[in-house]
Amino acid sequence: MKNPIELTSLQEKLIKSIPDIRLTILRRYEFRDIFNAIRYVVKTGVQWKRLPPNYPKWKIVYHHFRSWSCRGWFHRILETLLYGKRGSLGLAPYPATGIIDSQSVRSAIPHSVKGIDGHKKIKGIKRHLCVDSNGYFICVNVTTANVHDTRGICPVIAELMANIPSVKVLKGDKGYSDHFADTLRSAASMELKTVKSNFGTTEFIPMEGRWVVERSFSWLENYRRLTRNYELKLHTAQAMVMVAAVAFMLRYF
Repeated sequence: MKNPIELTSLQEKLIKSIPDIRLTILRRYEFRDIFNAIRYVVKTGVQWKRLPPNYPKWKIVYHHFRSWSCRGWFHRILETLLYGKRGSLGLAPYPATGIIDSQSVRSAIPHSVKGIDGHKKIKGIKRHLCVDSNGYFICVNVTTANVHDTRGICPVIAELMANIPSVKVLKGDKGYSDHFADTLRSAASMELKTVKSNFGTTEFIPMEGRWVVERSFSWLENYRRLTRNYELKLHTAQAMVMVAAVAFMLRYF
C-alpha cells in the first residue's frame, strides 16, 4: 500500500514546475525528501527530534522548513495548487469570492505567545482563514487569541489585494461588524456579506455561503500538529498551517 505521507511522481512534477524555486541549492537531499519529512511532522504531530531514521536529519529538515517559510515558498506552492485545481474544475484560476472566518486554538506549551479569547474561553492563538467558494485554501494569518476578527483578517485582505485582486466579495459571520464592512468597501473596494450563525440550534444547518470555511477548518484538524498550538512563535504556527494546506491540496494531483 502506498504511504499517504509520500509524494507521488505527479505531485513531485507539479512542485518542481513552480517557478523561481531553485532546487539546485539542495546538494545532499532532494526537495521531495525534505518536504516529505516536514509533512510527516505536521501530519503525525511528532517532535522534530523524533523523525524516523528514513528521513533526513531533523536539524536539516527544520532548517529548510524555516528557510522556505521565511521566503514564502509554501504560499507560492499553495497558490499554484489552487489555480491548478480550479482549472481542472473548469473554473477561473483567480477566484472572485472569498469566505473568511477565524478559529481559536488552545496553546499546548507554557512559554508560547498566546492570548485569551474571552468569548470562547480559550487561551492560545487564533487562525484567520480565507478560502474560495469550494473551500480550497487561499491565505491564512495567525494572531494571539485576544485579537478581534476585524483586526486579524486585515493582513489576509492585504495579501488578497496584492496577489489576488480578482476577489471582490468576502463572506463572513456577524463577527465582522457593519463598520468594518464600510471600511473594507472604501479602502479595498471589496464587498462584505455577513451571514448569521446558527450556533445553539439542535441540528446541523449548513450556513449558505459560509459552511465551506467551516469544512476547511475541519480538514486542518486531521493534522495532529494543528489540533493544539505547539509552536513558540506566531510565524511558525502560521507556517505549519500553510504546510498542512499544501499537503491537503496535493491530494488532488
